[in-house]
Amino acid sequence: MVDTDWQAGENRLDLASLKNAKPEDLHTAADAYDALHKAYTQHTADWKSGTADRVHGSGWTGPAADAAFHSLDGTTSQLHAAETELAAIGQTLRDHADLFGLAQSKLRQALVDATAKGLTVSDTGTVSWPPATGPVDATWETKQKTAAEDVAKRINAAITEASAADQTLAGLLKGFTQHATSKSGLTLAVAEADQKAANSPGSPYLRDMPAVGAPPTEVNNWWNGLDPAGRQWYIDHHPENIGNLDGVPVEVRDRVNQTYLDKRMRELEGRNRTKEEEAEYQKLKPIQERLAQDSQAKDGRPPTYLIGVGTEGQGRAILSFGNPDTATDISSYVPGITTTPDSLGAAKPGTTPGTNESENALNVWREANKKIKPGGSAASIIWLGYDPPDIDIKAATSERAVKGAPDYARFVTGLRATNTSGQSPHITSMGHSYGSLLVGQATKMAAHQGNYTLPDDVVIIGSPGVGVTHASDLGMPAGHVWAGAAGNDPVTQIPSATAATAPWPFGGLIGADPHDLWYGRDPASESFGAKRFTVDGWSKSWSWEDFGMHTKYLAPETGGPSLGNIASIVTGKADDVHLTEGR
Repeated sequence: MVDTDWQAGENRLDLASLKNAKPEDLHTAADAYDALHKAYTQHTADWKSGTADRVHGSGWTGPAADAAFHSLDGTTSQLHAAETELAAIGQTLRDHADLFGLAQSKLRQALVDATAKGLTVSDTGTVSWPPATGPVDATWETKQKTAAEDVAKRINAAITEASAADQTLAGLLKGFTQHATSKSGLTLAVAEADQKAANSPGSPYLRDMPAVGAPPTEVNNWWNGLDPAGRQWYIDHHPENIGNLDGVPVEVRDRVNQTYLDKRMRELEGRNRTKEEEAEYQKLKPIQERLAQDSQAKDGRPPTYLIGVGTEGQGRAILSFGNPDTATDISSYVPGITTTPDSLGAAKPGTTPGTNESENALNVWREANKKIKPGGSAASIIWLGYDPPDIDIKAATSERAVKGAPDYARFVTGLRATNTSGQSPHITSMGHSYGSLLVGQATKMAAHQGNYTLPDDVVIIGSPGVGVTHASDLGMPAGHVWAGAAGNDPVTQIPSATAATAPWPFGGLIGADPHDLWYGRDPASESFGAKRFTVDGWSKSWSWEDFGMHTKYLAPETGGPSLGNIASIVTGKADDVHLTEGR
């Protein structure tokens, strides 16, 4: 038996009070105050335009006029103060009803989870479990106690939150009553102070949610700690904080993001767009077209999930072919320079193979699906969660990759946190070109920071370097870093700017180590320590003018082993990968 260890007190709620409370009644009261505020606002406007403004504009002068103006202005100020007080009361009731309701949601989910675990919760909050009815192992009692302690902790936290909201609301309402009784609430300074107090310390959902940048495991625990009504409250009221939040289940994110996308596109299509709105429209339109194409396809492709979308920077989009929350084998692919939402759009006839990044991710899914182990399933993700540089000076620095690495490391961690496949999913991080630098930085970060988890394998293709000199520097277990590089892919042989005194690209050509690349040691070199897999017969020789080879690694049209090798890695079949010697 485990007690919730909550201290009873004069202002402390008990379990039954919280469980059976009706926060919706506070919402009803808030609606009434909002209606009163609306009517009073109109009354104040009528007074000002119909009386005060007319008298002020009448041309009346003299001592009597001055006294009248002073009186009228005083009345106008009092009306504004009363209007402000009414608005503050409605907001205060609604905010604290939400806080109370969220605490109640957590309590109810804790009780549901207790029942599912065979635990009993008394009216006083004591959590207990029945004696074993048959043979059990030596750890059974310890496991039951641990489960009971977890439930008791959650119950206590919910009651504490609700009690705090209850006491705060009582104090604020008492203040409103005093100001109304003493008429001090008719002073604009007092009313504005009340309004400030109603707004502090921020919206309830921000106080309840995990802090910005919280580990996905913490986010997932918070989400799962809400009952269905509590989760729906966030979906209905603050979808903008849910759709891109790592740790929230993929199906929820997809539903929220597709709703946002459809709504926003209807808004933008139904108006004459400003320059800013046109830019926003162009970032969202390709993603909408991609989703529409996938939903209508009849070629056996899996459902497409929109697990990230945004218009910041060059645009954001994270698409998954297959549900990574239920998949046993997951690949997460980061593309390189020049990638924009257009690169993820609908597949179009005549497009150069390998240049549509959504198609690349779908190709990975198709190949992995052929190799999946019995009882398993695959999900293939294209992650455009950063601003890849264009073919300009920004591509010569690691700034964009370093900036995007924490978000990608958090995303990969979230894939584990939300997975419900019943086993630890096999996750492969994959980066192409400049995207491989981001993957390298994110992997190294995950290896050295406790808030992130590592993928199971890292695949680097068409890479100019990943920011380290050896595969072991990434923090991955030996044998789990893979590199694919075509012999005629010039991007994989961009020399280091510091290899000689002459400026790039000529510096690296003067007596330099050919494996010292722009962003570190060549991942395809023998000295780097990765496993180099074969790509195709088209990888014989290269010239600086021939960049077409750079996009062929994930295109089935090449007819070579590159895509199949990657699929074997993604599905955990390392023995099936065709290897070749490092450079």
